[in-house]
Amino acid sequence: MIMKDRNAYHEYADNLRTHPEFGPLSDDDIEKVISTMKIKRYHRGQVLFDQGDSRANFYYLIDGVVKSFHWDEDGEEQLYLYIRQDKAFPYIGLFDDDNYAYTVESMTEVKLAEIPMSVYEEVLQNTPELMVNAIREMSRIINMAETQLQKMVTTSAKCRVWNAIWFLGQQIGDDQEDGTILVPYPMTLVELSKVSGTTRETTSQMVQQLVKENKIQYNRKYFKILVRDETST
Repeated sequence: MIMKDRNAYHEYADNLRTHPEFGPLSDDDIEKVISTMKIKRYHRGQVLFDQGDSRANFYYLIDGVVKSFHWDEDGEEQLYLYIRQDKAFPYIGLFDDDNYAYTVESMTEVKLAEIPMSVYEEVLQNTPELMVNAIREMSRIINMAETQLQKMVTTSAKCRVWNAIWFLGQQIGDDQEDGTILVPYPMTLVELSKVSGTTRETTSQMVQQLVKENKIQYNRKYFKILVRDETST
């Protein structure tokens, strides 16, 4: 839906101002963004856009989790990042690429704001503070992706599975009062095997081992990380 209800307009305007992706915008630019913004919902497993599609929109995730990934030359899915609510995407390719560099798929029920890319790039270009925030976010994404790649270069299946769970905690987990990290979204072993680059059977065995070692809990597809040392394996 497009913003027509004025109460909804003010609600989203106030919400956008609290986040780095939009906070520095002037009232006029907020008006420009919201007047062209559409609110959409996706069911779990739906593709928002495919790698290679025209880079038409910028998205702000209001609720839910999506994953971004790309296809390699062999047609294998290579995970890039998970994105949770109150985050925006895609930052890769701003002002440069004509097409999306990766595919984005919903991992849960998702609600998001869809903003024309041309509008977002216009207000970004006109707002230096917003540009700085975008550069910082791009840097964070690149650093996380590089770290993930480095950590996954190991022949130890246990380390790969542990690192995959750790990255889940860092990307979409919530810190708990007792010092643990809860991933508040269901994660199947099949999905985890894609992240870790191991088979479903191996992933299951390694998860059971990590549970026995009291490093994680895995109940009803929800992970809780009990040990905050990422090198604990």
